[in-house]
Amino acid sequence: MKAAILLTGDEITKGVVKDSNGGYLSEKLTALGFEVQSIVIVPDRKEFIEREISNALDRADLLLITGGLGSTFDDITLQTVADFLGKELIYDSEYHSSLSESFEERYARKAPAGLKRQSFVIQDSIQLANPSGSARGAYIREDNKEIVILPGPPVEMEAVFREALKFITLPPPSYSRTIGFVDLTEPEVEEFTEQMLTEFPSVKFVTRVRYFSGPTVILTSDNESILEEICSLFTRRWKKYVYTTTGEELVQVVVKELKARKLSVSVAESCSGGRLSALLTSVPGVSDVFPGAIVSYSNDIKISLLKVNEDTLNRHGAVSEEVAAEMAAGTKILFGTDIGLSVTGIAGPTGGTETKPVGMVCSAVRIGDLTKTYTDMFRGDRETIQLRGASTVLKRLWRLFWNEFYIE
Repeated sequence: MKAAILLTGDEITKGVVKDSNGGYLSEKLTALGFEVQSIVIVPDRKEFIEREISNALDRADLLLITGGLGSTFDDITLQTVADFLGKELIYDSEYHSSLSESFEERYARKAPAGLKRQSFVIQDSIQLANPSGSARGAYIREDNKEIVILPGPPVEMEAVFREALKFITLPPPSYSRTIGFVDLTEPEVEEFTEQMLTEFPSVKFVTRVRYFSGPTVILTSDNESILEEICSLFTRRWKKYVYTTTGEELVQVVVKELKARKLSVSVAESCSGGRLSALLTSVPGVSDVFPGAIVSYSNDIKISLLKVNEDTLNRHGAVSEEVAAEMAAGTKILFGTDIGLSVTGIAGPTGGTETKPVGMVCSAVRIGDLTKTYTDMFRGDRETIQLRGASTVLKRLWRLFWNEFYIE
């Protein structure tokens, strides 16, 4: 079965918002056994949306549309889909009342008139509950074609998509596995993947790069044992570079390892501004192994809370492996954990020098009495450098786990 994805929104086409919905939906649909035909982004213009709906339904059995379900003048998706299908928009007074009551209870003022925009439903559609927001989704079946309309904000989109799966006609049962790699590039994985394509022509292979961890290979087949065999072949070929064959994110694997080894971890961050802590706390149950962190942005905090030696700061500077090592040791002592992680660097866009340019990030991992320090040079904007710095520390910790705490 074939699927298409249509993303709407001026904020995406103008670059104000970076799209993540397309990648999420394509990965989920592929894992379910769909063949994704297209991902198209259009502005909030009726003629553009209608044209792409028509194009998508010509080649796909299922069309997913995101965005345009809010309460402002440019939220036109429902009306556009209704007009395209020749259906009416029906006012849901009960839902409007519930939205107004919820708004007034939360903000202690009269609900705005714009909430009425979110109170219409397309004739003959099934409403999809939104547990994370006010914009409901919709499921429509028309002439053996299925259309699912989802909110634009990623958290709401994902929640409503899970509701939509209760109604979407799925392809025949199939199995999926996702192999994730650390410290490899996509071209390095590609040659072996092409070999597997030749040996297993009945299996669908899709490659994708998880930007801050590495490439992934998604396998889909109606034969689970073949997928197990392919995963074994990839693992045998790449050994320590494979961190998952079941699709987990790297941080999930790291937290799982921490729990399995009964090890606790704490964090000291500077340039990453809490992003490493945010990655760890994105995993449910991480509180079992993660008591806390310090964002030690100033040297005074590094000295007073993390006990970084002032002489070390004066001799080597805040962005140095020496300071990173003392930050990791300091957070380990402060929180009483088995492991201390640290990040310090220059995220930019200013602050760099000839010897310490923007993008230079120093980090450390301290396990017991052993410390490993690193210096990386990253490219990108401030956010990219922060995320790369944080994610790289997780890669290093996972690598040390794989090597049973061996430190060169």
